[in-house]
Amino acid sequence: MASPAAVPDTGPTAEQWTTAGQTSAETVRSRAAAGSFEELRVDVDGPAPTMTVSGTVWRLPTGGLTWLAEVVKQADGSLVGPISYRNGNASLRPGTSIRVQLTGQPPLQPFGALVTFMKPGAPDEVVGYTQATPHFREVGIEYDRVEDAVQIDAYSLHDHPVRPPDLPDITLTVEDAFTRQGIQVTRNGGSNVIPLSDAVNGRWSDIEMHDAMQQHWSQWQPGPTGEGVAQWQIWTLFAGLHDEGKDLGGIMFDDIGAAQRQGCAIFSKSFISDRPPNDPAPEAYVRRMGFWTTVHEIGHTFNLAHAWQKSLGTPWMPLVDEPEGRSFMNYPFLVAGGPQAFFSDFRYFFSEDELRFLRHAPERFVEQGNIPWFDHHGFERARRGASDGALQLTLRVNRDPDRQGAYRFAMLEPVIGELKLTNTSTVPTMVDRNTLVGDNLSVFVRREDGTEASVIQPYLRYCKQPAPVMVQPGESLYEQVVLSFGVGGWKIAEPGAYQVYAALRTAPESASAASAAPTGQVLAAPLPIRVERPASREQERLADDVCTDTVGRVLALGGSRVMDDANDVLREVTDRIPDELVAKHAAACLSTAATIPGKVMADGANGARRIEARETDADAGMQLARHAYEDLDTAAETFGHIRLTRNVEAIAVALDEQDKREPATQLLGGLARTLQDRQVKPRVVERVQQLEQRIAGSDGSGGRRT
Repeated sequence: MASPAAVPDTGPTAEQWTTAGQTSAETVRSRAAAGSFEELRVDVDGPAPTMTVSGTVWRLPTGGLTWLAEVVKQADGSLVGPISYRNGNASLRPGTSIRVQLTGQPPLQPFGALVTFMKPGAPDEVVGYTQATPHFREVGIEYDRVEDAVQIDAYSLHDHPVRPPDLPDITLTVEDAFTRQGIQVTRNGGSNVIPLSDAVNGRWSDIEMHDAMQQHWSQWQPGPTGEGVAQWQIWTLFAGLHDEGKDLGGIMFDDIGAAQRQGCAIFSKSFISDRPPNDPAPEAYVRRMGFWTTVHEIGHTFNLAHAWQKSLGTPWMPLVDEPEGRSFMNYPFLVAGGPQAFFSDFRYFFSEDELRFLRHAPERFVEQGNIPWFDHHGFERARRGASDGALQLTLRVNRDPDRQGAYRFAMLEPVIGELKLTNTSTVPTMVDRNTLVGDNLSVFVRREDGTEASVIQPYLRYCKQPAPVMVQPGESLYEQVVLSFGVGGWKIAEPGAYQVYAALRTAPESASAASAAPTGQVLAAPLPIRVERPASREQERLADDVCTDTVGRVLALGGSRVMDDANDVLREVTDRIPDELVAKHAAACLSTAATIPGKVMADGANGARRIEARETDADAGMQLARHAYEDLDTAAETFGHIRLTRNVEAIAVALDEQDKREPATQLLGGLARTLQDRQVKPRVVERVQQLEQRIAGSDGSGGRRT
């Protein structure tokens, strides 16, 4: 949809319009006075109509309203239906139902509509509109590609023989895929091929992806405070492989400053490029999966959830899960029959509910950079869907509770939790090993003062293929979870008491797992958290600088090489309150950026972009690592076993590569002893010991010393 500027309509008055036939899906505007506007969205024919009419009203000083009616065509050609949804000031349109008469006969008269708002016991209100645009939304997109990646932004629908028999023989671009569904997407920049130097690791970490978008999306616009602003713009980066490996096909970026859902990345060296055995057209299969992944990730930037997530509850209309839906937002490999069944009946559209959201939801729900991803999800609905199946979910922190059973955290100390999913049955159970890091997991926090629970949304969304593993009776899967902050800033910051909840959807991940895996929700027992009051005036003075969205992002991601303002705050924390636990987290982030080799996007000659390795400083990194990890028992309590182990292993490998074997092995040896003392699983301790032994016997370049 075009920007809804309040431009007065100078066309014919409503009384002069004559009735005509239907018009295609469109946005039309009413006559508008200065300081006000109205829009009408008519969605009754054209591709994939939802038989919905909606409108937006805005008035100074009374605010705005978005309303929606699902309509039925009458014998006289009019459209009639009740107004079933309102968001905003309902007094701006108090009618309870509408009658729409489409008007106009181009080119002699523009398309338009006469809308009668009706309410029992009140006079009818008639409003006339003229067509402004044939699209519901208008969005710009920018692509960039790393040179080792494949960019698939178009697909010929007859390229692969597995398809609906009546599918049209056309080539769809990403822009076409959205535009033919009423969302005009236009390429407006980018198209850069970004070279990789020999010194750069071709895998991408979360930190590197986030840093790249922070600095090198040309359409990013700063707001008054320097943070990003909402706008109908998307950045898409085609890269090779993520650090997570081939299981991760794409990421949606949730946050740039205060702006969210503005970009995504596609990993062409992931599972989406695997050629299935015995497929009749394996190369076409890969092109099709690449195209589906690109549209799927871009769909997330419009705030579209996965097809099986819709019942979690949002500020939009109640929705029903569509686990078998043939939509861009479903996973082809999750439906019964797998990809062949999915693509045999896939027509390259979103579902009706998804289209209704894209076309008719209040603008801020859909616009890139506006409200957070999947905002305002309700925990109570997840509670009602709980099931006591074979799996048990535990949310914990690695410290002892106080006498009241709460877990106390220092002011500004990040709360890092750990999830444990245990098979409590007597038979093996098939579980997706990625289930604790995907969209099946929902985490909520509520202050005990009665404040409404808010969802903790991570800064990155992963789209991974299922990786089924057989969990034996008594066995568990583990994963860390950041609880203090997420999209929208800090969730646990102010002194006081909190309750943290976790819910995991445990529906079968594939048809083959349906007989083994339980279905429903598994809830963890609430985790009581208490944040202490400031221990010093210095700590209190730093709180405003630390409790920001940007610093929270760096702490959550584990570091940044480009977010200089946030890094300056973290340095100040390590200098001014070095004995506080938050200083260990600050030092850990700074140590990662200083010690571990990484890449950043940089501007080269004539505005060309390149990817270059950021120089490391092993000596500074070691000093910061000592600050973070010198007392490993305390570090285990504040970082948690999982994050601590990953951090120390990554630092040790980086030090070894820079010929700093002795501090690397000292770190690993201390970590192994600490984990053993804390009764961590023997296999984790053994892995750390094996890495220590490998580094002790290496020549600093991955080889063996002679």
